[in-house]
Amino acid sequence: MHTIRPATLDDIDFLLNVALEATGRLSSEMPPEHLDAWRQQMVADLAGPSTTSVIELDGRPIGRLRVDRRPGSIELCGIQLDPAVQGRGIGTAIIRALQEEAAARGVPLDLGVEHDNANARRLYDRLGFHQYAEDDREHKLRWRNDIWTSEMAASYDAPGVGVWSAEVLDPTTARLAELAGSGRALEFAIGTGRVAVPLAERGVRVSGIELSPPMIEQLRTKAGEATIPVVVGDMSAVRVPGEFSLVYLVFNTISNLLTQEDQVACFRNAARHLSPGGRFVIELWVPELRRLPPGTPATVGIADPDYILLDTYDVLHQHVTSYHFRFTADSTEAHLDRSPHRYIWPAELDLMAQLAGFTLESRHADWTGTEFTADSPSHVSVYRKFEGISAEVVGSPLEF
Repeated sequence: MHTIRPATLDDIDFLLNVALEATGRLSSEMPPEHLDAWRQQMVADLAGPSTTSVIELDGRPIGRLRVDRRPGSIELCGIQLDPAVQGRGIGTAIIRALQEEAAARGVPLDLGVEHDNANARRLYDRLGFHQYAEDDREHKLRWRNDIWTSEMAASYDAPGVGVWSAEVLDPTTARLAELAGSGRALEFAIGTGRVAVPLAERGVRVSGIELSPPMIEQLRTKAGEATIPVVVGDMSAVRVPGEFSLVYLVFNTISNLLTQEDQVACFRNAARHLSPGGRFVIELWVPELRRLPPGTPATVGIADPDYILLDTYDVLHQHVTSYHFRFTADSTEAHLDRSPHRYIWPAELDLMAQLAGFTLESRHADWTGTEFTADSPSHVSVYRKFEGISAEVVGSPLEF
């Protein structure tokens, strides 16, 4: 059975050699300066922030593993195995262990795979990773223990009840239709089409981005691809063809992105899709820290006979984990769902918008235009893209 231990400076020669062998490179064919650069990088990796480990089998070193653990994600930066032990399932076991760790923490597991590494890509596809972006060298893949399973998607809709009621949806879609005008609208995290379907029925041409294939399958029971086209992927990175006058993100969903970096990337992705002067609309709750007494890590949001919502706070990282307890009619059984979030203050949201080339146009407490005050539990914020800002500019983090 394999084991994993922290790497030290004494392991550098092994780490360098196994990386070369696993990638099919010959040290004798590499320029000395390239080998030296590889060695220096491996020495630097030992200092962090990522963790470099040696994989061993029966006490013998057989591989290199580098993992970067952050508050909102885990990244597999590299795994290389001696060719003599490849094909035994060791790499798969290590990746599955990282998936279990990510699931326990409620965060995604990310990695990159080179464009020409078809064997590795097939493995990652089989393990449930999905591409969310790419660059000139790699496909960027992500795995997450998605709460939006087929079972959840099938039971997600509740026509006529709560946020699915006409009382909620009519003012929501009326406002969005007004903002879209005669242009196209793009919904980030479109889900099963709670908002998109009635918005399309108002005559707005709606497209969507959605990470969960089961949610899209449920949407397809209500609207076909020709009516509401959807691209599968991460709303902070995936590009939908064409240009839009409106991008919108409702029901607190930007908080599902668990790092500030990803949330800023979401704003930039919205800007890339919008024509100059276009609008990005976000519906989001206001963090309830005023309800959190010192030393108390949780608040009870809802306490009904059949449902309890408990939110636990990590104020250091601005993380909230929501625990949803649903009880059977006779209260003999309970079902627990858990969803992680990163909360955002309105002022922080405005700064993210500025970084992406937006200015705040309006903020109200709800979709009907109620005044936003210090006591408002949520807000609907409308951001307008600066005139003359191109997609290339907003894609650069150095421009603002």
